[in-house]
Amino acid sequence: MFFTGGADAAFGKTILSMAVFGAVIAYAMQCLAFIILRVKFPNMERPYRSPLGIPGAAIALIISLATLYFLFLIEENLYGVVGMAIWFLVGVVYFAAYGRHRLVFSPEEQFALNQITE
Repeated sequence: MFFTGGADAAFGKTILSMAVFGAVIAYAMQCLAFIILRVKFPNMERPYRSPLGIPGAAIALIISLATLYFLFLIEENLYGVVGMAIWFLVGVVYFAAYGRHRLVFSPEEQFALNQITE
């Protein structure tokens, strides 16, 4: 029903753009985290090593940021994408002001932290 035309199609496209926005942000953050970990802790034991390494992650980061830029150029979906950007920024501000002071490490994070400090 969403992709049959008219207002339903516009609604469906907007919802899809909102989902793509979230996925692209997550992908860009994963690429950035990969690069940071490779630079700061190059000798850390890892269960998997990317064959493309930092250059591959940098290329993927550039592609994801370009995709994010192009999401804002689609006028009919602009309200949804801008709404998602505002919602994301509200979450970042909440985390910076309140949430980061109440973090609890998962078992995997505690293990990784112990590997680094040993």
